[in-house]
Parts: sequence; structure tokens; C-alpha cells
Amino acid sequence: MRVSPGGAEDYQLRHLQSKRRDEVTMGLNLKQIGGMRLTLVGLSLLSLPMVFFADMQPHGMGVLTAYIIPAVVVLFFFVLMLDALMNRVFMIEQPPGEQGVRRQRMWLDLIAGIGILVVWGSYFRTLLQG
Repeated sequence: MRVSPGGAEDYQLRHLQSKRRDEVTMGLNLKQIGGMRLTLVGLSLLSLPMVFFADMQPHGMGVLTAYIIPAVVVLFFFVLMLDALMNRVFMIEQPPGEQGVRRQRMWLDLIAGIGILVVWGSYFRTLLQG
């Protein structure tokens, strides 16, 4: 059995280089974000244009846009905010590579939540005023 000289040093060097590469590349990696979170964000974004159809008569497809989607959007908003909070909490005392992934998840949740708040917030405000 032959052992290459400097085997431990080579391993440490490769580990340090891969760690640096992970810290430098902060691109959007869908696998790190997760399937459930992507589904939540995707459905939240798909519900945004439905605000234009929220005043339809509740017959047939109108039931979906008048009753179901506005109720689900409220749930989406609170789940997104809870997920953003939990990502922030779990970010504490983590290595920088893990913090970057959690920070990316947190901002993705916050951006989707802000989109819901801006688009659907005006609709709910008109309901409360009228």
C-alpha cells in the first residue's frame, strides 16, 4: 500500500478550496432552496395575477377566484413569513456557507411575501373599507 506524501495536507487544501468556492458562488441553487419552499413561492407568485379576477361572480370558476384563492393567499403569506423567521433563527451560529443558503431562502420568502402584501393587500383593504 502506497501513501502519497502530504496526503493530509492535500485533503486540507482541497477542502479549503471547495469551501472558498462555496462561499464565492452565491447563485440561485434550486436544490438548496428545497422543493416544498419552491412550491410555496411558486404558488404564491401564481396567485398574484388572480387578484384581477377576484371580483368575478361566484359561479363555476368564479368560486375559485372569489373565495378559495383569497383565503389561501392569507395562509401563504403567514407561512412565508414564518419560514423567513425560522431561516433567520437557524442562521445563528452556523458556518458562513450555511448562513448564505439560509439567507437566500429568507430573502426569497420575504420577496414573495412582499409581493403578496402589495398586490393582495390593496384588494383586502377595499373589502374592509366597503
